[in-house]
Amino acid sequence: MRKEKRTLTVLAWFLSLISLVFVEGCTTVSKSVRGNEDMVFKKDSLQPVETLQALRFDDFLQARDSSMLGYLNPFRYGYGQNHTVADSIIDYAMRFLRVPYVFSGKGPDEFDCSGFTSYVFHRFGYELKRTADGQLKDGWMEIKKPEDLKRGDLVFYGGRKKIKQIGHVAIVVDNDVANRRFTFIHATVKLGVTVSASTETYYSKRYITACRILPDL
Repeated sequence: MRKEKRTLTVLAWFLSLISLVFVEGCTTVSKSVRGNEDMVFKKDSLQPVETLQALRFDDFLQARDSSMLGYLNPFRYGYGQNHTVADSIIDYAMRFLRVPYVFSGKGPDEFDCSGFTSYVFHRFGYELKRTADGQLKDGWMEIKKPEDLKRGDLVFYGGRKKIKQIGHVAIVVDNDVANRRFTFIHATVKLGVTVSASTETYYSKRYITACRILPDL
């Protein structure tokens, strides 16, 4: 009887040991898998475009000659070391194409014209006033001639009712000086965020002035 009892005790101890080893093994494998998942997630999350766009302007200047600049632009390629903060601002603005227009919309799911420009520039460390005419005063230089416009400049247009009074603002995308035509991205009532051309009849009649927010580099 004592021998059988001792045998049962040893067997119970052995089974407990096996169970403990099995549980510890599963826990270790689970931690390893979760660790690998975390590593993959973090690796996939470290996208150079998002990293750069989160930087303030001073940090951008320090990073502009780094090797990561070849991967910064999801819409345009080949910038290399010539990629400027204006390029990054335009690329970031393009992410919001077709986002709907809502009066007083501040983003990111809805915008009005000045809400859109202020939201985009805020991402790069520039705090613009909330109104279109107010943002003209944020510029360090007013641009009188359209041929002098550069990427990232703000352009101002008359409103629907008061054509000679600033009521709309947009960001210059490109300036085709030879053809006297520039394009700009902005939040519009009908199309939401879209790209338009200065030669379109509606805008050609309403153009007022422009200003430069970014420093000349």
